[in-house]
Amino acid sequence: MIVNTDFLSSDCARKASPVLGFERARELAGKHGTPLLVVSRSKLVETYWSMKQALPGVDLYYAAKANPDLNILSTLCAENAFVDICSSGELQAALLAGFTPDRMLHTHPCKTDDNLLNCYAAGVRWFVFDNELEAVKVKRLTPDVKLLMRLAFPAKSSLINLSAKFGAPIESALGLLEAAGRMGLDVRGFSFHVGSQCTDPQDYLQVLRSVRELWDAATERGFGLEVLDIGGGFPAPYTHSVPSMAAFGHVVSEGLRECFGGLPIRIIAEPGRGLSAECTTLVTRVIGKSERWGIPWYYVDDGLYGSFSGKVFDHADFPLVYEGQGEREVARCVVAGPTCDSSDVVCTDQLLPHLEVGELLLVPSMGAYCSASASPFNGLPVANTIGIE
Repeated sequence: MIVNTDFLSSDCARKASPVLGFERARELAGKHGTPLLVVSRSKLVETYWSMKQALPGVDLYYAAKANPDLNILSTLCAENAFVDICSSGELQAALLAGFTPDRMLHTHPCKTDDNLLNCYAAGVRWFVFDNELEAVKVKRLTPDVKLLMRLAFPAKSSLINLSAKFGAPIESALGLLEAAGRMGLDVRGFSFHVGSQCTDPQDYLQVLRSVRELWDAATERGFGLEVLDIGGGFPAPYTHSVPSMAAFGHVVSEGLRECFGGLPIRIIAEPGRGLSAECTTLVTRVIGKSERWGIPWYYVDDGLYGSFSGKVFDHADFPLVYEGQGEREVARCVVAGPTCDSSDVVCTDQLLPHLEVGELLLVPSMGAYCSASASPFNGLPVANTIGIE
């Protein structure tokens, strides 16, 4: 197969961009205070439909773990999206947003009894497993559910390897499938994840070819498979640009056509970051400054324990946008968060102008794995979140 590699060219790249300007940011900051996370519902809808068009025939299950904020969940629910949950808490957030259990997939491969039973009691019927002991648990507690077997594959171009902790090795998948069959469990398909923040969609092609071989072997043994879950991995722009949604999705879609075209199956995906990252911008304020060993230091009211937690847990580097971008002289500086922890440093490698106390900075692409992992360390509150059109 000849694959279009136009996604590598700069004109097909996506760059991080705030969802609001400084005038609106000052207005909202005056009303709601800072730090403030601003969710653009229209940007989210735009991203959702861009992904839908880039992946024709693929049902999108938003991974609520990326950001379970009601503004995001309710907006996607209104667009008739599906949702991927991993816990009772995410179940409740999805229900509050309007999702019904038939539009949910529970993807945690290792569930507590309460997690499994609570979601089952609410009406969720699709779950994921990746080992025999988990299959035994499902058989004991919820034997009539439908299952997807998660497979492990190495992450090549992805920032985070999501097969490091979960996923059955493909060489043992048939044995696990047969063990589940002997238990009378209803395994309907396979799922995989190429890794978080995948920057080369070619990674999907290699995985899809391997999964098709497994699919055929399982079918020959009499298993009636009907669902393929290609996971997430769709990238978001941070300090570096990433392929456009159309260019990235084209390569993945070509792989699906090559490997699974013509089969009467349902194909789904679990995008989290790829859907939610770009719809949210952080408004943060300079609360202090100093000069230390000849280098300007600026202290802002959000940091690594708050919305910038994505820098720690998700290895993301967020661009800081200042007012008058490109019109002010810039220099090397350090930007640090508000806590007493000396490791709470937002960046040391971005060039910024001379900033005054009280000045606002905008931080785009803050919609995934930021507020979701923030904490009130040092007794400091996490950022408020508001929605705008």
